[in-house]
Amino acid sequence: MGHILSIYPELEKRGAHAVVILAESLKLIQAFLKKHEYPFPVLSDVRRTATREYGVYVRVNIESVNMARPACFIVDTDGTIRYVFVGGNQTEFPEDEEMFAVLDGLRAAPGV
Repeated sequence: MGHILSIYPELEKRGAHAVVILAESLKLIQAFLKKHEYPFPVLSDVRRTATREYGVYVRVNIESVNMARPACFIVDTDGTIRYVFVGGNQTEFPEDEEMFAVLDGLRAAPGV
């Protein structure tokens, strides 16, 4: 989440908002948020409902058990998913410039 925080000003410049969904208990998230502030919502998906529905759930593999892969979804104002990135492992994330280009394209597109 630290990286999202670092690029948040760029997201705001593009009219975007971030929402983080963690496959963790609400209690753990609340304890973490008492020590760290974020300008965006951080939500709990302890039952892995969202992670399963968005196709990022990993039951078990060499590096994780019952977790979500790192992922980024850019959703337009109509609720249409315009960009999807799902990491191949727990350390793979989308390139900032790739996300910014998608957001810039959405701002330039009429009616989106």
